Amino acid sequence: MVETKGNMRVVILTPNKRLLDLSGVTELYLPIENGVIGVLPGHAPMVSAVGTGVVIYTLNDSSGFFKVAGGVAEITGGSVNLLVDVGEEASQIDFDRAQKSLERAQGRLSDKASENIDVKRAEAARLRALARLEAAELYRGKNSQDKKSV
Repeated sequence: MVETKGNMRVVILTPNKRLLDLSGVTELYLPIENGVIGVLPGHAPMVSAVGTGVVIYTLNDSSGFFKVAGGVAEITGGSVNLLVDVGEEASQIDFDRAQKSLERAQGRLSDKASENIDVKRAEAARLRALARLEAAELYRGKNSQDKKSV
């Protein structure tokens, strides 16, 4: 599908599900292995590893949020395809459960001297929990602002 000038198509896929397929997106931010990149229509083509974090997109002056972890991003001038290992729409995140996951991961990391734990695995769990919390907080903030403007 060819997008009109000033817009892009964004697709987010996991091995099990199509999480998002939107046309008309005007900007997108996504985590890569060494930071975050912003993508606007007409972006130079590139392929990058996807990091753990939050995807933020803008459509019709409204923002949407997804937590993603791992995978590949393919960017062309008119589209962004994210093939991610794990993804979750921010509105579906259970904030309390994510907070407990973060506490568990931090506990494992702080007890690494006394336990036989896999530090890399515990750190990855901590990063996933932080990304889930960030996405949920962004979604909550957006919704509270939307309600104020009504």
